[in-house]
Amino acid sequence: MNNNFRKYTDNLAVTLENKNKAYGDSFTKSVDKYGLSVIGVRLSDKYNRIEHLITHHELKKNDESLEDTLLDMAGYAILGLKYLEEHENESN
Repeated sequence: MNNNFRKYTDNLAVTLENKNKAYGDSFTKSVDKYGLSVIGVRLSDKYNRIEHLITHHELKKNDESLEDTLLDMAGYAILGLKYLEEHENESN
């Protein structure tokens, strides 16, 4: 059976692994330090970036295209899910 989503999820997994190595798991450190609101803040930042790219017709900006930003947003959502699963027995 062909999974039409696999290329996206595989790319996301590689991207998350590489960024996690490069930034030293800064997402988890940030959530540990500042709380679960960090998840919303990171997703909100990406949403704002998407909105800006679309409304200013900058879909292929050099540093961060719409595609890159959508991938980042999906990545932060996955990091949030991972964090919640790894800390499910802790009271927040």
